[in-house]
Amino acid sequence: MPKTELLQVIFDQPDEVFLPGQPISGRVVLTTKKKLSARAVNIKIVGLAHTSWKNYENSCKLSFHRIVSYRPHGVYYSANVKYLDYTQLLWTCGEGPKELNAGEYAWPFSYTLPLNIPPSFEGKYGYLRYTVKVEVDRPWRVDKAKKMCITVSPLLDLNVIPHSLTPINTQASENLGCCCFKNGFLEMNVNIPKTGFVPGETVPLNIHLINHSSSTAKKIEAKILQQCKFTGYKDGATYNYGGDENMSEKAQRIMFDTKTVVRESQKLVVAAKNEHKFVLELRIPSVTPTINQFSPVVTVEYLIQLKVDTSAMSHSEVRCETSILLGSVPIRQCLPPSYYQQDPSVLPSKPTPIGEGVAPPPGYGSLPMTDDSEKGTDAPYPLGLYPNVNDVNLPYPSVVQDGNAVIPSAPPPSYQESMYGKGGTVLDAKENEPYVPKYPVFNNLPVYNPTAPPPE
Repeated sequence: MPKTELLQVIFDQPDEVFLPGQPISGRVVLTTKKKLSARAVNIKIVGLAHTSWKNYENSCKLSFHRIVSYRPHGVYYSANVKYLDYTQLLWTCGEGPKELNAGEYAWPFSYTLPLNIPPSFEGKYGYLRYTVKVEVDRPWRVDKAKKMCITVSPLLDLNVIPHSLTPINTQASENLGCCCFKNGFLEMNVNIPKTGFVPGETVPLNIHLINHSSSTAKKIEAKILQQCKFTGYKDGATYNYGGDENMSEKAQRIMFDTKTVVRESQKLVVAAKNEHKFVLELRIPSVTPTINQFSPVVTVEYLIQLKVDTSAMSHSEVRCETSILLGSVPIRQCLPPSYYQQDPSVLPSKPTPIGEGVAPPPGYGSLPMTDDSEKGTDAPYPLGLYPNVNDVNLPYPSVVQDGNAVIPSAPPPSYQESMYGKGGTVLDAKENEPYVPKYPVFNNLPVYNPTAPPPE
């Protein structure tokens, strides 16, 4: 845009982070030093899930001499899910002159986000993106426009998800050595005090190694993985999100992308016929909370992987894996009272405990799914547990007051840019100003580990 004109979008929320059910409001400011031909000024707010990639598939061709040959050819897979598409007319010339005199103009705008929308996310093969575009419609000239991305933060309150407080216990063992020269078993038992965590929180891994073998355990490595799943359709498909409708009858393909969020390793010596108990901690950085609701084509889940290296010549590793849930509101029961504002008007937010004799639910990443799971229509947890939520179409049970989404009894987070920075925005990056989504991060939370082993 020439220096004689300046077009700005100024939000009432300066960090440009918004919650489902919350209004996006602000003003559009146009400054011009000379007369500007214009018919209208519009603002458009769009929420879109998009996936896209190219696969190479073999096609069969029969020659004149009946010789069969196979040739690779590119096939495009993509999907678009529209969550919102709102346009507001800010100004029009009407029957008057199609121009604006020199000066500064400001037009207010406001739009309330729907409740059933996923958070912002940028991935390798797709994204969940919310954009605001302001356009000055000019007769017989190129329109002036400004397009920018905003962050929609999720409302995933761990206090209303029963299994978020369920401890995780997993076990793995390996008979070390080759088939003819076995050294014996190395057993690894891992305990995590709960399933649900938030960015900024520390995940304690209580590890018990029992070495029945003749080899020595030398090193342990633990990492949190972000596992992204992208769904696309041959030649593309577009869908207006509204519930559980089928997206497309076209051929469907799925792409996965796995990234390491955080990694920690520790040297150790667990000699033959010995055992060792210790704690390894992983702090969660700024990443999106778990996404698998309201999002048919993009899902995000988190896994913890552990690996123990030994001195054995072959089959020298023991590995185990489990899933965790990342939310946006920490579990109140696991924090000191000083972290919450005491307000008697706020609804109680304590997880439902698992009763005695009742089998705990499976890990979040291995919930049993129905036949509709590939469409993203299965709810990952019960939605009817919270007193104010009776409508199963409502998202994570948070209260809406005066048009604003309110997280019950939540300590204030700081919104920090995604750990992947601008490099994490891969697809269609040139369409907008440089953008990095922001996520709620809870710094300096105490480590919750009531099952920590005593120091040896």
